[in-house]
Amino acid sequence: MIVVTGCYGIEARWISRRPDVRIVHTAIGERSQETMEEFRDEGADVSLLIASGFCGGVDPRIRRGHLFLAHAVRHRGEEVRIDPDLFGRARQALDGEAAELHTGLCASVNRVLQQDEKRALAADDVSTVDMETGPLARWAADRGNPFLALRAVLDPVDTDVPFSTGRPLWVSALRHPIAAARTAHSAFVAGRALGTGIDAVVEAFAGRSDE
Repeated sequence: MIVVTGCYGIEARWISRRPDVRIVHTAIGERSQETMEEFRDEGADVSLLIASGFCGGVDPRIRRGHLFLAHAVRHRGEEVRIDPDLFGRARQALDGEAAELHTGLCASVNRVLQQDEKRALAADDVSTVDMETGPLARWAADRGNPFLALRAVLDPVDTDVPFSTGRPLWVSALRHPIAAARTAHSAFVAGRALGTGIDAVVEAFAGRSDE
Protein backbone atom coordinates (compact mmCIF):
# COMPACT_ATOMS: atom_id res chain seq x y z
CA MET A 1 0.00 0.00 0.00
CA ILE A 2 1.19 3.50 -0.85
CA VAL A 3 0.93 5.80 2.17
CA VAL A 4 0.72 9.58 1.74
CA THR A 5 1.13 11.68 4.88
CA GLY A 6 0.04 15.17 5.82
CA CYS A 7 -0.79 17.01 9.04
CA TYR A 8 -3.83 18.99 7.94
CA GLY A 9 -6.92 18.14 5.94
CA ILE A 10 -6.34 20.90 3.38
CA GLU A 11 -2.99 19.33 2.47
CA ALA A 12 -4.79 16.21 1.26
CA ARG A 13 -8.01 17.86 0.08
CA TRP A 14 -7.27 17.47 -3.65
CA ILE A 15 -5.54 14.06 -3.56
CA SER A 16 -7.65 11.44 -5.32
CA ARG A 17 -8.98 8.63 -3.14
CA ARG A 18 -8.19 5.15 -4.42
CA PRO A 19 -8.10 1.66 -2.82
CA ASP A 20 -4.34 1.20 -3.14
CA VAL A 21 -3.50 4.49 -1.39
CA ARG A 22 -3.93 5.42 2.27
CA ILE A 23 -3.79 9.04 3.40
CA VAL A 24 -2.49 9.28 6.97
CA HIS A 25 -2.83 12.49 8.99
CA THR A 26 0.25 12.61 11.20
CA ALA A 27 1.07 14.58 14.30
CA ILE A 28 3.26 17.66 13.86
CA GLY A 29 7.05 17.44 13.79
CA GLU A 30 8.92 14.61 15.48
CA ARG A 31 5.68 13.09 16.70
CA SER A 32 4.86 12.17 13.11
CA GLN A 33 6.94 9.05 13.76
CA GLU A 34 4.53 8.05 16.52
CA THR A 35 1.63 8.26 14.09
CA MET A 36 3.43 5.98 11.65
CA GLU A 37 4.19 3.49 14.43
CA GLU A 38 0.50 3.38 15.31
CA PHE A 39 -0.36 2.90 11.65
CA ARG A 40 2.13 0.06 11.29
CA ASP A 41 0.78 -1.57 14.46
CA GLU A 42 -2.55 -1.87 12.65
CA GLY A 43 -0.85 -4.38 10.37
CA ALA A 44 -0.69 -2.22 7.25
CA ASP A 45 2.03 -3.01 4.70
CA VAL A 46 3.77 0.20 3.58
CA SER A 47 5.15 -0.38 0.08
CA LEU A 48 5.97 3.32 -0.41
CA LEU A 49 5.81 6.22 2.02
CA ILE A 50 5.34 9.69 0.52
CA ALA A 51 5.86 12.57 2.94
CA SER A 52 3.52 15.23 1.65
CA GLY A 53 1.95 18.51 2.72
CA PHE A 54 3.15 22.11 2.70
CA CYS A 55 6.66 23.51 3.12
CA GLY A 56 8.46 26.84 3.32
CA GLY A 57 10.69 28.06 0.53
CA VAL A 58 14.36 28.91 1.10
CA ASP A 59 15.55 29.12 -2.51
CA PRO A 60 14.10 32.43 -3.82
CA ARG A 61 13.23 30.78 -7.15
CA ILE A 62 10.67 28.60 -5.38
CA ARG A 63 7.36 30.42 -5.16
CA ARG A 64 3.91 29.84 -3.70
CA GLY A 65 2.23 26.75 -5.12
CA HIS A 66 5.40 25.34 -6.68
CA LEU A 67 6.07 21.64 -6.12
CA PHE A 68 9.24 20.42 -4.44
CA LEU A 69 10.66 16.90 -4.77
CA ALA A 70 13.51 16.21 -2.34
CA HIS A 71 16.58 14.25 -3.38
CA ALA A 72 17.89 14.39 0.21
CA VAL A 73 16.54 15.30 3.63
CA ARG A 74 18.49 16.90 6.48
CA HIS A 75 17.38 15.81 9.93
CA ARG A 76 19.21 16.58 13.17
CA GLY A 77 22.42 17.41 11.32
CA GLU A 78 22.45 14.27 9.19
CA GLU A 79 21.31 13.71 5.63
CA VAL A 80 19.01 10.94 4.48
CA ARG A 81 19.40 10.34 0.76
CA ILE A 82 16.39 9.45 -1.36
CA ASP A 83 16.84 6.33 -3.48
CA PRO A 84 17.94 7.63 -6.92
CA ASP A 85 15.67 5.23 -8.80
CA LEU A 86 12.60 6.25 -6.80
CA PHE A 87 13.51 9.92 -7.17
CA GLY A 88 14.01 9.55 -10.93
CA ARG A 89 10.71 7.78 -11.45
CA ALA A 90 8.86 10.39 -9.42
CA ARG A 91 10.50 13.26 -11.26
CA GLN A 92 9.62 11.72 -14.61
CA ALA A 93 6.01 11.31 -13.48
CA LEU A 94 5.87 15.01 -12.60
CA ASP A 95 7.17 16.23 -15.96
CA GLY A 96 4.53 18.26 -17.72
CA GLU A 97 2.37 18.88 -14.65
CA ALA A 98 0.83 22.33 -14.34
CA ALA A 99 2.73 23.36 -11.21
CA GLU A 100 6.40 24.25 -11.54
CA LEU A 101 8.68 21.58 -10.06
CA HIS A 102 11.90 22.10 -8.10
CA THR A 103 14.28 19.56 -6.61
CA GLY A 104 16.94 19.81 -3.92
CA LEU A 105 17.66 19.42 -0.23
CA CYS A 106 14.89 19.68 2.34
CA ALA A 107 15.71 20.52 5.96
CA SER A 108 13.45 19.56 8.83
CA VAL A 109 13.07 22.12 11.61
CA ASN A 110 11.25 22.08 14.94
CA ARG A 111 9.04 25.14 14.44
CA VAL A 112 7.66 27.52 11.84
CA LEU A 113 10.50 29.73 10.54
CA GLN A 114 10.22 33.36 9.53
CA GLN A 115 11.93 35.17 6.65
CA ASP A 116 15.34 35.86 8.19
CA GLU A 117 15.60 32.32 9.52
CA LYS A 118 14.78 30.81 6.14
CA ARG A 119 17.28 33.04 4.37
CA ALA A 120 20.01 31.94 6.77
CA LEU A 121 19.61 28.34 5.59
CA ALA A 122 20.31 29.20 1.95
CA ALA A 123 24.06 29.17 2.62
CA ASP A 124 23.77 25.46 3.46
CA ASP A 125 22.24 24.64 0.06
CA VAL A 126 18.80 24.08 1.62
CA SER A 127 15.90 24.58 -0.78
CA THR A 128 12.87 24.12 1.51
CA VAL A 129 12.00 23.56 5.15
CA ASP A 130 9.23 21.72 6.96
CA MET A 131 8.72 19.85 10.22
CA GLU A 132 7.81 16.28 9.28
CA THR A 133 9.87 15.15 6.29
CA GLY A 134 13.02 14.51 8.34
CA PRO A 135 11.39 12.38 11.05
CA LEU A 136 9.43 10.44 8.43
CA ALA A 137 12.51 9.90 6.26
CA ARG A 138 14.36 8.57 9.30
CA TRP A 139 11.43 6.34 10.22
CA ALA A 140 11.34 4.87 6.73
CA ALA A 141 15.11 4.41 6.53
CA ASP A 142 15.24 2.59 9.87
CA ARG A 143 12.59 0.13 8.63
CA GLY A 144 13.75 -0.27 5.05
CA ASN A 145 10.60 1.33 3.62
CA PRO A 146 10.86 3.06 0.21
CA PHE A 147 10.46 6.80 0.73
CA LEU A 148 9.75 9.96 -1.24
CA ALA A 149 9.09 13.55 -0.19
CA LEU A 150 6.85 15.71 -2.39
CA ARG A 151 5.55 18.99 -1.00
CA ALA A 152 4.01 22.25 -2.16
CA VAL A 153 5.30 25.65 -1.08
CA LEU A 154 2.99 27.58 1.22
CA ASP A 155 5.33 30.41 2.20
CA PRO A 156 8.22 31.49 -0.07
CA VAL A 157 11.40 32.81 1.52
CA ASP A 158 10.11 36.41 1.51
CA THR A 159 6.82 35.54 3.22
CA ASP A 160 5.94 34.94 6.87
CA VAL A 161 3.08 32.78 8.04
CA PRO A 162 1.18 33.90 11.16
CA PHE A 163 0.94 30.47 12.72
CA SER A 164 2.99 29.01 15.55
CA THR A 165 3.29 25.43 16.73
CA GLY A 166 2.94 26.74 20.27
CA ARG A 167 -0.69 27.90 20.00
CA PRO A 168 -3.93 26.78 18.29
CA LEU A 169 -4.57 27.89 14.72
CA TRP A 170 -7.66 29.86 15.66
CA VAL A 171 -5.65 31.97 18.13
CA SER A 172 -3.13 32.86 15.41
CA ALA A 173 -5.97 33.71 13.02
CA LEU A 174 -7.55 36.08 15.55
CA ARG A 175 -4.25 37.80 16.24
CA HIS A 176 -3.33 38.22 12.56
CA PRO A 177 -6.58 38.17 10.53
CA ILE A 178 -5.20 39.69 7.31
CA ALA A 179 -2.12 37.48 7.26
CA ALA A 180 -4.28 34.48 8.11
CA ALA A 181 -6.59 35.21 5.15
CA ARG A 182 -3.60 35.46 2.80
CA THR A 183 -2.20 32.22 4.15
CA ALA A 184 -5.56 30.50 3.66
CA HIS A 185 -5.55 31.54 0.00
CA SER A 186 -1.97 30.31 -0.36
CA ALA A 187 -3.03 26.99 1.16
CA PHE A 188 -5.77 26.70 -1.46
CA VAL A 189 -3.28 27.29 -4.28
CA ALA A 190 -0.64 24.98 -2.81
CA GLY A 191 -3.18 22.28 -1.97
CA ARG A 192 -4.49 22.06 -5.52
CA ALA A 193 -0.96 21.85 -6.93
CA LEU A 194 -0.06 19.18 -4.39
CA GLY A 195 -3.10 17.09 -5.23
CA THR A 196 -2.18 17.06 -8.90
CA GLY A 197 1.44 16.18 -8.14
CA ILE A 198 0.66 13.38 -5.70
CA ASP A 199 -1.85 11.88 -8.12
CA ALA A 200 0.80 11.79 -10.85
CA VAL A 201 3.37 10.10 -8.62
CA VAL A 202 0.87 7.61 -7.21
CA GLU A 203 -0.22 6.66 -10.73
CA ALA A 204 3.41 5.99 -11.67
CA PHE A 205 4.06 3.79 -8.64
CA ALA A 206 0.75 2.06 -7.99
CA GLY A 207 1.12 -1.68 -8.48
CA ARG A 208 4.83 -1.29 -9.19
CA SER A 209 6.26 -0.01 -5.89
CA ASP A 210 7.73 -3.41 -4.99
CA GLU A 211 9.62 -3.89 -8.27
